[in-house]
Amino acid sequence: MQQIESKRHKRVLTSKNLETDLPLEKEKNKIIKVAIAGVGGVGKTTLCQRAMGHILDDYFDNYKITIGVQFFTHTLETDNGSVVLSVWDLAGQPQFQQIMDRFLKGCKGIILAYDSTVIDTFFSLYHTWIPLIKANCEKDIPIILVSTKNDLEDEREVDPAIVKDFINSKEDLQLNIVDFLETSSKSNINVRETFEILCQNILQTEKKSYTERKKRNTPVENS
Repeated sequence: MQQIESKRHKRVLTSKNLETDLPLEKEKNKIIKVAIAGVGGVGKTTLCQRAMGHILDDYFDNYKITIGVQFFTHTLETDNGSVVLSVWDLAGQPQFQQIMDRFLKGCKGIILAYDSTVIDTFFSLYHTWIPLIKANCEKDIPIILVSTKNDLEDEREVDPAIVKDFINSKEDLQLNIVDFLETSSKSNINVRETFEILCQNILQTEKKSYTERKKRNTPVENS
């Protein structure tokens, strides 16, 4: 009987409980669904692998492009306790874009990644991924803009001035871009920070949303 009870109350990570009820700061097991998006080959999977400590010495010599969607879990310690990010690593090839809407739904945060050495990967964020995000995610979803492969400084094609102009236009684009980080998975630059900053902003956004809903649902006493 005891064995049955213990199994009944054991929390199992499934697709159903990835979308955690609010407020997140009051959940014992905080599971937050996020996505990392961008053109294929920009280094999204590598960024995830590096953040979670899964990269071996020969990883960069044996890289394989993501087919469809990969799924990672990443545990972070915050002021509100442990938080598990369920990271959906979305394939960037055109043939997969028609199914990306179902994986974006329910996300609480987004990492938008482009390759600093290939300017077309930056422009694709505007033409491909931003429309998908706006169509399938909440308006105030926190977005971290990330450039990858910054260890290849001599091969840089994306002028930081272009990125600055893009970020300054976030209100016109109706995007909640909360930060921009230049990363290198190979040199381990700003990798963990990307996920930590995103997590902090998600918790802040969810807390603000919960507070606003609570105010709307609180009866006003007659004076």
